[in-house]
Amino acid sequence: MKNAVVVGAYQFLGFHICGALLEEGEEIIGVSFPNINIGDIEDKRMEIGRNANFSEKSWNQLGSILQDPNIDYLFFDLYTIEGLQSLYSTIKSRIFDCSNKELPINKRLVFLVNIMAVEKDRELFSSMKEDLGDYTIQMIHMPTLYGPWQPSDFLFQQLVEGKEQEAVRIGLRECPTDAIFIEDAVLEVVKQTKKGQNNDILLKSNVTNHWQRCLEHLKWNVPENVREYIEYSKGLEEVMVINKCSISENLDKQKKHHLLYRI
Repeated sequence: MKNAVVVGAYQFLGFHICGALLEEGEEIIGVSFPNINIGDIEDKRMEIGRNANFSEKSWNQLGSILQDPNIDYLFFDLYTIEGLQSLYSTIKSRIFDCSNKELPINKRLVFLVNIMAVEKDRELFSSMKEDLGDYTIQMIHMPTLYGPWQPSDFLFQQLVEGKEQEAVRIGLRECPTDAIFIEDAVLEVVKQTKKGQNNDILLKSNVTNHWQRCLEHLKWNVPENVREYIEYSKGLEEVMVINKCSISENLDKQKKHHLLYRI
């Protein structure tokens, strides 16, 4: 992999993608989506900005990035984004406006999305390849991802933060049938991307009832009113992700991170 760009570099998944690629010695450019506030961005900048292989560019510099022949991959972290319709319009117009039609397009665009996306967003995903047909497009769908830096609207993080049971809420992006530890997920994303394929995939944990088992470790019963899981995996190639550590070890990492950064 030549130099890679992570758009949404300080969001939950994008930040971990940056970390995984930097661990492999890749040179990474981080770009933030416009008009999206990230509360813990300064802590993330402090952590990742120390790496000499990481540089940050603004959204307005995406044009020069697209013209750079040394960049093969652009990752777009849409996993925790709400209001994808307007954001995708911004992404598409920026790509179209910045593309030099006189140069060959050799960029691979990897969109990282949530399998629990609402229906209108799923319709949007299906049109991306047609809209951006000059590029190689791959969609990687994922269930609940957990671990350090998990956003507070996800159930596990709310429980780690010690919220009272009556105050805990399950967000629309929570997949109540499967979960993958974030570090395991990003390693598989990088592995799949390097294969150079353009098939759309769904990452699945090799642990049966992973989400429910996490709740058991957090000493919280699976709620009765959880949103019914709708099978969205039709047409997606399923890729099993090995849970490298125990569930308790994974959750301990999330708890320790909360104690370190969020109290």
